[in-house]
Amino acid sequence: MPLKLALLLSLIAGIAEPAGASNEPPQILAMKPLVVPIVSSDRLDGALRVTFALTAPNEAALARLTQRLPELRAISVGEAVEFSRLHVSTQMPVDAARLRHALTTALHDSGVASVLITEVSATA
Repeated sequence: MPLKLALLLSLIAGIAEPAGASNEPPQILAMKPLVVPIVSSDRLDGALRVTFALTAPNEAALARLTQRLPELRAISVGEAVEFSRLHVSTQMPVDAARLRHALTTALHDSGVASVLITEVSATA
């Protein structure tokens, strides 16, 4: 009886996995920290500092991301500046979830699976 139960569980697990799913863990590409200005009412209020990493679904995608690192950094800087302008104040905590979503959306077309923010701060 335990053999039948094990077989049944393995069949259920096989059905539950999406087609084409890989057992390979996501690959992580650490980025250098970004520091962008916080501008409010046409004056410099402080700096937004973000340390983050990009994830790729497999090693081949990670290799492609590594080759495109300068382009990915430029996209990230542009998105961080825009986020800082619209959503950051030195008087409030930074909405890291919103920033992560903005960066992931901006980098999605580049083959980035997701963005992992490891540190974020807004200082005067």
